[in-house]
Amino acid sequence: MSRYDVFLKFFSLHNKERLDGLDKSYFADMTQQERDMAFSYLLKLVSVGGTEESIHGLFRANSERAVEVVERLLNERALGKEAEIAAAWNLGRRAQGDKYLSIFIRYMKDPDHRLRSLAAYYVPALNRDELKSTLRGMIRVETELLPLIHAVNKLFECSGVDEDSVGEKKYLRLYRNLRGDDLPIKERAFKELEELAVDHDEGG
Repeated sequence: MSRYDVFLKFFSLHNKERLDGLDKSYFADMTQQERDMAFSYLLKLVSVGGTEESIHGLFRANSERAVEVVERLLNERALGKEAEIAAAWNLGRRAQGDKYLSIFIRYMKDPDHRLRSLAAYYVPALNRDELKSTLRGMIRVETELLPLIHAVNKLFECSGVDEDSVGEKKYLRLYRNLRGDDLPIKERAFKELEELAVDHDEGG
């Protein structure tokens, strides 16, 4: 079976079989012709809206070609919602600053908890007031577990705070307080985290 056939077989997988996604291993041993074929296959999927999976696959098949076409589709608002988030992440990794930050912030406020979760997971950990304010807003009101976890984790990253910088005991206390249900305790944790914050930017 050729590597391209293995690639095509992926799209017949379901549920747990597909859990790891269209990772780099599907493209690692492809010939250039097979990569081009895979790119064309994925481009057809992306051109009709795409998914998180197909956007990542397009960049893994040929990142240079993917940049131009995905940016065009993103600007034309031709991508589906989860594809927009994946596109902003892939394009943002190749750009400086916060060019795509507004996309993540928009979806972090979306009614769909799956999109809030993806946006909080993929948003770059930039030390930006607007981003940290949006994350705090999510943490205050989020009722779904996964987006809450991603929002808390990202707020720590944006603040440059981890177990090494403040010690395990303090880190875990802050983490539990932000994950908890008591809003006044959360507000105190926000204030403490801001006081501990390290001035940094990841990619900014």
